[in-house]
Amino acid sequence: MRVDRDGRLLRQVTVWLPVEVTDMIAADQLNLSGFLRQQLEILYGSEPLTEDRRAQLVQAARESLARRREEDAAAEEDRDRARGVVRQMRTDRDAAQVRQDGIAGALAAIVGNDATGRYCRMLPENDPAGDWIGDWEALVSGISRRCGAPVDSAEVASGLRALVATKP
Repeated sequence: MRVDRDGRLLRQVTVWLPVEVTDMIAADQLNLSGFLRQQLEILYGSEPLTEDRRAQLVQAARESLARRREEDAAAEEDRDRARGVVRQMRTDRDAAQVRQDGIAGALAAIVGNDATGRYCRMLPENDPAGDWIGDWEALVSGISRRCGAPVDSAEVASGLRALVATKP
């Protein structure tokens, strides 16, 4: 036995319910203990419970559960929508990674170890006078051909910077 805040003695009881009912209770996230306590207090409270009042309470409980199910369905739709957005973001990220890997592979094949530093000099920040612009455009088009898709100059520059940064 326990004593609650109001000083009333409480006794724990066990209720055996069909599995289907307990599954519905779990799906609705219903506080069974609180619900039973509330209903029993209404049933055995100080006021006698008339059939009309009992029907009203049952109807109110059904409406409350229906609202709760609607809210849960809306929340589940929101979660599904969020999962879809996350899935799409992951797909986009993976596609971008595959694209970057393709550019890096093409750069590695064309540039090699660049012992002379020729390709490093072609980078736009290293060529303010534009002396290497023709070679740069040829490199970008060569990378595009190797990748099999149009590649932006900025993507090539980013890949070349990363490649140069990994060289000892």
